[in-house]
Amino acid sequence: MIPIGEALAVVMAEVRPLEAQKVPLGEADGRILAEEVRAAFDVPGFANSQMDGFGVRAADLAGAMEDAPVRLRVVGTVAAGGPYAGVVERGTAVRIMTGAPIPAGVDAVVPIEEVRTEGEEVEMRAASTVGRFVRGAGEDIAKGEAVLVRGRLLRPADVGLLASLGFAHVPVVRRPRVAILGTGDELVALGEPLGPGQIHDSNAYTLAAAVREAGGEAFRMGIVRDDRASLHAALAEAASYDAVLSTGGVSVGDFDHVKDVMDEIGLRRRFWRVAQKPGKPITFAAHEGCLYFGLPGNPVSAMVCFVLYVAPALRAALGRSEVYAPSISVRAGEDIRTARELTELVRCTLRAQDDGLVACPTGSQSSGVLRSLSLADALLISPPGRSGFTAGEAGTALRIRAEVSPSAANPFA
Repeated sequence: MIPIGEALAVVMAEVRPLEAQKVPLGEADGRILAEEVRAAFDVPGFANSQMDGFGVRAADLAGAMEDAPVRLRVVGTVAAGGPYAGVVERGTAVRIMTGAPIPAGVDAVVPIEEVRTEGEEVEMRAASTVGRFVRGAGEDIAKGEAVLVRGRLLRPADVGLLASLGFAHVPVVRRPRVAILGTGDELVALGEPLGPGQIHDSNAYTLAAAVREAGGEAFRMGIVRDDRASLHAALAEAASYDAVLSTGGVSVGDFDHVKDVMDEIGLRRRFWRVAQKPGKPITFAAHEGCLYFGLPGNPVSAMVCFVLYVAPALRAALGRSEVYAPSISVRAGEDIRTARELTELVRCTLRAQDDGLVACPTGSQSSGVLRSLSLADALLISPPGRSGFTAGEAGTALRIRAEVSPSAANPFA
C-alpha cells in the first residue's frame, strides 16, 4: 500500500493537457478558457451618460443654488446609439439618455430628477462637477488590457465581457471524454427487475454526474460481467477515451479481474491499494495519454476515490489551477473512532458556530451506505497514527459540496 499523497502525485504526473477548440459564445459558460483574452478596444468605446438627464458644462452651474438657480437653454436630444452632431455651447444643455454618447462641450450630466423644466429651458438648483455621471471611454476595460486569464472557468459575467469585446466564438479547452464501466454479475441496468442477490448499477450514474460536475463528458459503457474476456473487450473499446473509470473487480476475490487484465493488455499499472478508508483497493494505470482508474465497487469508496484522484486529474487536464477539494479547519462535534493504520475520511455535516465549523458524522460510515455521502458536506481527515477525535478536537476536512469551488492547494502534499 502507498499513502494518499504518493498515489495522488502518481496520478497527477500522468495528466496531459487537452487541446483547445472554439465554441459559440452562447455555449461558453461553464467551459475553461484556453487562451488569455486581451481587449482589442476600449469598453465602453466612447464617453457616455450614466443617467437619464441633461448634459451640461459644469462651469455654467458654478454658482447654482436653491435660491439662485441657473437657467440653461435646451438645444437638442442625444439618444443611445446615435451621436450628437453639434457642440454644446456655454449657457446651453442637451437632453441625454442613459448610455448615449457625451456630445462635444458636455463634461457633466445632471439627473432628470434634479432638474425643473420650463418649455425649452431647464432650471438647475445645484452646482455640478466635471465628470459627474459621465462614464469615460475605457472605464470598464482599456484597450490592450488582459481581461480573462487562460484556465479560467467562464461564468455568466465573463460571457458578458466577451460579448462586449465582440467575441462570437471563444477558445476553450476540450472537455475530457470519460468512459464508465460497471463490473460484476450482480449488477442490473435500471428498468430491469432485480433477481436474488442483484443490485442496480448506481455507480454508473453517480460517477457520470461527478464527471460532468468536474467539467468532463461522461459515457456510460454498460455493465461488464465477471469474466476476463468481457473485461478485455470493454477496456479495448474504452481505449479511445481520455479516462476510463471501472467500478468493482479490484480487490482479491476470485472474480476480481480488473488489475490483472490491465496488466495483460499492456496498460502501465502504477499502483494498487492505497492506505485509505474507504477506497483502499483502488488501482491506477496510464497508457498513451489515457488514464485508467480501477475504482472499488462499493459506492462510497468509488466516490471518495473520485474526489481524491479523478476530479483533480480531470480539472488539471482542462488547464485549471484550482483542482483539489478545498481543505478547511473544523472541530469534531462528537467523539469519532477511526482506523489507526489508515487515512480515514469520515463523512460529516458541517455546522457553523461562533468559534468555527463543527463536523459531525452523517451516521454509518460503511462504504456501502451511499446516503451517508449524500448527506455529507465534507470528509474529515483522520491521518495514520490516530484512532479518532474527541468532541471539540481540531482537525482538517475536505469540502465536497458541488457549490464549493476547488482549491490550488494539495491537502495531502
